[in-house]
Amino acid sequence: MVRIFPIFACLISVNTSMFAVNQLEFFESRIRPVLAENCYECHNSLNKAKSGLKLDYKQGLLQGGERGPAISLKMPKESLLLQVIRHQVRNVKMPKGGPKLSERIIKDFEQWIYDGAFDPRKSPPSAEQFARETSWERIREKRKLWWSFQPILEVKTSLADNKHPVDQFLLDKMIPFGLKPNGNANYHSILRRLSFALTGLPPTLDQQNLFITLSKENIDIAIEKLTDDLLRSPQFGERWARHWMDWVRYADSHGSEGDPKIPNAFRYRNYLIRALNQDVSFDQLVLEHIAGDLLEKPRINNALGINESAIGTAQFRFVLHGFAPTDALDEHVRFTDDQIDAVTKTFLGLTVSCARCHHHKFDAISQDDYYALFGILSNGRPAQKVIDDPSIINEFNSELSSLKLQIKNEFVRSWMRIDIENELKNNTKKTLPSDQTLDFLMPWKKLYSLKDQEFSKEWVRLNKQVKESEARLESRRKNFNKNYWNLGEQEAYKTWKKSGIGLSRHSSKAGQFSLNFKGEEIIHNIMPAGAYTHLLSTKHNGTLSSPRFKFEKGNLWLRVIGDKGASVRYSVWNYPRKGTVYPKSSPEPKLEKWIRFKTDYWDGETGYLELTTNGDHPVEAGNAERSWFGITEAFHATHDEPAPKDEISEILSPLFSTFLSVTNSRDLTVLYVQVIKDAIKAWEDNSITDAQSRIINSLIKEGILPNSQKEMPTCKNLVLKYREIESLIKAPRLAPGLLDGEPFEQALFDRGDHKKPAHKVPRRFLEAIDPTPYPKDSIGRLEFANDLLRKDNPFTSRVIVNRIWHHLFGNGIVRTPDNFGRLGEKPSHPELLDFLATKFRKDGWSIKSMVKFLVTTKAFRASSKPSAEAQQSDPKNLLLSHANLRRLEAEAIHDSMLLVSGRIKLDRVAEGESEPSNSVRRSVYRLIKRNNLDPFLSVFDAPVPASTKGKRDVTNVPAQSLTLMNDPMVIRAAREFANLHRNGDLKDRITMMFRHSLGRNPTQEEIKQSMDYLILSDQESGKEKNILLGLRGKKLKLSQEISELIEPVRENLIKNKKSLDGTKKKYLIDPVLQWNFASGLKDQIIGLQANLKNGAKIENGRLILRKGGYA
Repeated sequence: MVRIFPIFACLISVNTSMFAVNQLEFFESRIRPVLAENCYECHNSLNKAKSGLKLDYKQGLLQGGERGPAISLKMPKESLLLQVIRHQVRNVKMPKGGPKLSERIIKDFEQWIYDGAFDPRKSPPSAEQFARETSWERIREKRKLWWSFQPILEVKTSLADNKHPVDQFLLDKMIPFGLKPNGNANYHSILRRLSFALTGLPPTLDQQNLFITLSKENIDIAIEKLTDDLLRSPQFGERWARHWMDWVRYADSHGSEGDPKIPNAFRYRNYLIRALNQDVSFDQLVLEHIAGDLLEKPRINNALGINESAIGTAQFRFVLHGFAPTDALDEHVRFTDDQIDAVTKTFLGLTVSCARCHHHKFDAISQDDYYALFGILSNGRPAQKVIDDPSIINEFNSELSSLKLQIKNEFVRSWMRIDIENELKNNTKKTLPSDQTLDFLMPWKKLYSLKDQEFSKEWVRLNKQVKESEARLESRRKNFNKNYWNLGEQEAYKTWKKSGIGLSRHSSKAGQFSLNFKGEEIIHNIMPAGAYTHLLSTKHNGTLSSPRFKFEKGNLWLRVIGDKGASVRYSVWNYPRKGTVYPKSSPEPKLEKWIRFKTDYWDGETGYLELTTNGDHPVEAGNAERSWFGITEAFHATHDEPAPKDEISEILSPLFSTFLSVTNSRDLTVLYVQVIKDAIKAWEDNSITDAQSRIINSLIKEGILPNSQKEMPTCKNLVLKYREIESLIKAPRLAPGLLDGEPFEQALFDRGDHKKPAHKVPRRFLEAIDPTPYPKDSIGRLEFANDLLRKDNPFTSRVIVNRIWHHLFGNGIVRTPDNFGRLGEKPSHPELLDFLATKFRKDGWSIKSMVKFLVTTKAFRASSKPSAEAQQSDPKNLLLSHANLRRLEAEAIHDSMLLVSGRIKLDRVAEGESEPSNSVRRSVYRLIKRNNLDPFLSVFDAPVPASTKGKRDVTNVPAQSLTLMNDPMVIRAAREFANLHRNGDLKDRITMMFRHSLGRNPTQEEIKQSMDYLILSDQESGKEKNILLGLRGKKLKLSQEISELIEPVRENLIKNKKSLDGTKKKYLIDPVLQWNFASGLKDQIIGLQANLKNGAKIENGRLILRKGGYA
């Protein structure tokens, strides 16, 4: 025994040592990481100890805080730490604001405390240790272990008895709970479920008859046949587009004060319907939604002649815009945050916007992730984008350009032949001196009649004025800061962002001209170098936007010309509306105009200048078919700098830069003729200057150079041909979109405060998947779109198949379809979700294929009554042993009523603008005005378009019952429904009404109840008729009594009036106005016409007024 004792002692020592090692490993792997991630932020010994509790070292745990020790080694079960993480203490549930820790983690803490709470943290950590333990990198790696961040597994199925793979996955989950899947629902229920799921409409009688016939032979064939028919139906796209519109918070207006419309928003809805009906692959739609305007090979709809891809980015524009915010950056941050929130929830199922102020509290999403995406999306300036097929946009340009050149050559030939001297002299006799600065004839008008010394004196004075003007002009163009743009120079023009048909890649050189499209005059304007939208047609549109710049105190100046419907404005932080501190102006069509904007209020803010044709303003767009603008200069000037103005040197320099001696009117004539001929020649060979362009334009306006078809007969046919071809041009079709500026790195806002910018964040994808920055010269939208679809991104395919599952089965495999993070629910069938995600990608991202795959399962056709076992072990039906009972959505209720009442219009699929509330088209086409949402749809839980809504609210409130009883649309639908079934045997009519409305035959009891109701209703109606007849009799009797009182008085008045005829009317007052409705609506005194309003009408010479009618 003496020898054995050392051996036992050694074994005990070894065992104790191993136990300590195991405890240390347990603490470091299972306890410390949880405390660091969830507790240290609020309970530490360095900078924050809420309630006096410090959890970053052992003694802090044992001492506890205001509520006592955090753990009790004597009574482990009573430990406060365990109670709060189990959520057993009211109002103290930890982690605060987050999901309850998993049962596994809670059990780890129980085990740890039971085993003595081994803790190697003997003293409070140093700042370096604390930073290391709470580092984002460490927390992120732990959070990446959450199921949704894990790669999609390629799950192999082992099918038994030729089961559908989905049914096998569901069965495998049911078996451990002792559950079995329900059998099939009845045929009518299956058909109705299928019809509503795929089209949002009840099945027609033909569909019912066909389905029942096929089902009796083979239910699988019946379902496949009807599924194929419904997927081919145009109503499929309408139904599923409405789901998608929930995700992207579709609206037709921006909300807030004035609730301005989002111009052309309806094109996005129609685009979605077309895409879903054509089964455009989901990956293509994702690309189009993020960067459809940037795709090298866009998707062209040849039938409609449009670029479908360009419409997808309209989803970025469905944001709420406040009215005239005084803090523009705050507004910009808010609506960019809205875009980030909608995009990441819709396609990733992640709440990335929760990382705006700090790293995400629960998911592996950093604050840098948020601002990396912010830098991508905040670049996009709200705009209207042309969606016409690029190949037909410029269909007539070549022919028009050729005709323009021919017209120009004819003008040159004609002008070079005219006697300019004679024209000048004739003009002198009929034209007074002009007060316009850019008047080429001003020196002529002043000098021609002067003699000798007076002439020389005036010439010297004018020469001095021109030289001073040249100096001012030179100073304006050379001495301003970097925010000066001469749009006639390509170097400046190329820095401005352009959209629309009318703006080319290169600035317009001097001498470009536009034509009139009606009237006698041919040339509209010959212009200096600049940017113009109307060089071929005023139907060509344009948006021209300057580089971003910082506002300073002073004034913004723009020199523009254009029609009054065009828009000139500045935008601060991409704000698209006009308002008190967001002015908007317009040009003048005949002369260049200087527009000034004061900028003191926005000192230090960032923005850009923008010019748009009438229909291209991002919010206040007009509907004019023709619009145009031109711009030559734009710059910022301080208050102490002189205001720019038209300079006489801009048109007179050629006169005063000559070496010719000018001492009298004869010399002046020779000089004028020479300068004019030089200008025409320069125009011909395309070497014309800005001044020469203005000279010719001025001479046209003054009538020196002929410009009418009568004066230019050789041009007449060319002009008529030009106008004929130009008339064939169709105004471009537009959709909401983005106009990107130069790429920039967004500064992270400290704690989300936009007034506290910190370090700049490169544009990139989520760092949990790939932290590689996007190229510096790229906006990043296209790269972001591709990253959403990359194979190692585990979210996108999972999210979309889960959304499809949700809309087919009533709940998603993940029941929080917009949140796959920690605050969302875990998948009920993770292997099935990954199987579907993998299959979806392999099947070419086809939504229709996935829908068909799922509706052909036995699970889809299962009956809805739960078994006793299911009610006991799976009350929420997570295992899907039976079908979920589902409420019809608002749109399905509305559309079904229209359909069964025979009023619905199912034509014009994916066509037309948004419809008013009284429309009989499907509700997907209904106008969604943020400040005036449709009351019928709203009461049945149609979503408010404020954020992504992957799962609609389901309420049961009295307003729904009241609406179904009293809404005028419902009452009319009921009346029309009854009118459709007025003839035939009563039982047959009741049967047909059941089949039309409920998709099934009535039971015998339902027929009996219906007939009893109708008999009772007839009886009640008879009683009411008798009461009504009695009341009518009383009314007639009362009318007679009143007549007996009134008639004698009336006859007496008439008699008195006749007795006064022909005598002096001493006291009788004649009427001012008098109508005899038997002869019409004109007053018989002065002929004043009456108008009938609100149902007023004339019957048998009497004016009949009812329910507010009036004349």
